[in-house]
Amino acid sequence: MPDLTNKSVDLVEKEFPAAGLVALIRYEPGLLLEPGTVAVTDPPPGTIAAAGSVVRVVVAGAPKNLDDYIRGNHEVFLGSTLSSDRTLVLSVYQKGPDSGAVIEGARRFIKVKQYRVVSCPRSRVDLEQVQIELHRRDFLPRAADLKFSTQVDPASCALRLSADLTDEETEQLMKRYEGALVIERGSGAGYGVRT
Repeated sequence: MPDLTNKSVDLVEKEFPAAGLVALIRYEPGLLLEPGTVAVTDPPPGTIAAAGSVVRVVVAGAPKNLDDYIRGNHEVFLGSTLSSDRTLVLSVYQKGPDSGAVIEGARRFIKVKQYRVVSCPRSRVDLEQVQIELHRRDFLPRAADLKFSTQVDPASCALRLSADLTDEETEQLMKRYEGALVIERGSGAGYGVRT
């Protein structure tokens, strides 16, 4: 468990995935630290955590914009994106805790006239855990040498995997991850890139 106490919350999104950890961030306006600073993590720094473990991260201050608000509510939100008609799409986990109130809270950050909420069967945590599993590079016999990229895709409520796969490999992965993956054929944006 890396020690990010008293450091910028932006480091959480870089270091935790590299360590195979999933962060659940919560903003706490009453803390007497610089806004955007990590106050505490649970489990604490130095703890040995298994790959895919969820770490609760308390950050000083309040969200400044919609991206911060979504980041601070990943138990409900998968993310946001713009549709082809420029409508803001908010993807939410259908079983998220108190999702109605959390979605209502997002309204103060929404700066567009048109938006819609899409209900997803998996949480962002579920998808990030699949992402961590894929980056172990054992999901296919040739995965160690495969160029691929992954990204949580709020529009499809899934993890987007870009890779040169055979039809058989694609079918195998689609069956194994039961709708948690959208597979895009191509060389991948990078070698095992996680975004």
